[in-house]
Order: sequence, then structure tokens, then C-alpha cells
Amino acid sequence: MTDPDEIAAFWRGDDLAIETVYRAHVSVLLGAARFIVGPAEAESVVQEVFVELIRNEELRRRFTGGSFTGWLAAITRFKSLEHRRQSGRPPLSDEARPAGAPASPEPRLEARDLLERFMSAGILSGPEADFFRRRFVECRTQVQVAVDLKVPRSTLEGWERRLSERFRRFALEGA
Repeated sequence: MTDPDEIAAFWRGDDLAIETVYRAHVSVLLGAARFIVGPAEAESVVQEVFVELIRNEELRRRFTGGSFTGWLAAITRFKSLEHRRQSGRPPLSDEARPAGAPASPEPRLEARDLLERFMSAGILSGPEADFFRRRFVECRTQVQVAVDLKVPRSTLEGWERRLSERFRRFALEGA
């Protein structure tokens, strides 16, 4: 959400704007909540976040720019921790974390935001953008993408090398 009109509609509490935000971010927020409260309570926590956003214009106006997903995830994490505390459960410890689970969802959210910025920066042509989205955002194999795009796999190998290098430069330049 970077368009000033969209932000203004969100600040006003426009139903369509809030619904759009919900649909665009619910899966990420469920993941953030699941990590803290578990799958059984994650949906309740996310619903609490959106009820609060609907009711509280001051909270909506606290978003002034930056990563909208990160901002919503921070609210969700706070609500999840509050929910966990109110239910009498101890805070999460490193020992309670499932094997292989990241310490927090922030790295995944930052990576997703970086991918979104790269995709919208105008660096990629239409076919390259389609390939990049399918290969790296949707995590499809080269074979699957080659079939979908009707492009030889050897061509996609070259694209992948070049696009990976462009993405690496984009990420290192702090875009």
C-alpha cells in the first residue's frame, strides 16, 4: 500500500480498503500468529487485529509509510503475545520452538517485501517478470515454468542466472 489515495481510504476506515488489506495480508499474518499462539488460535488473533483496525482510526493512522506488511505483522505479533499472556501460557522460549523454525517471521517478511519491490521496480521485462514470479515467488521448478511459458528450459537457465544476479545487485544496493 503505497498509493496516497489507498492510504487515505485506509485511514478513513473505508470498508473496501480494509477488506483489500485483509485479503492481501491475511496469510502472512496467520503465519506470524501461528508461530506464537499455534494454529488453533491464529485465526482469532488475526480477527482481533482487524477488529481493532476497523474500530480504531488512531491505530490506522499510525501507518505512515514503509512496509505495510511489516507494520501489520508487528501488530499481529503484539496481539499474539498478548493473547498468549492472557491465556496464562509462558512466553515462547528457544526450546519451545519447533526444530528448524526460524527465530521470528521478520526475515521471511523482509524477503517477501524485497521480492515485491524488485518485481515492481521495472527492472524486468514482461516475460522475465513472469518467469521470476513463477520461479522464485511461487517456488515452481524450471521444468514447470518452461511448460507454462512454452520456453525451452535452456533459455530459462540463462534467464535464471541473469535475473539472480540482478536481484543480488538490487538487494545489495539497499533498494
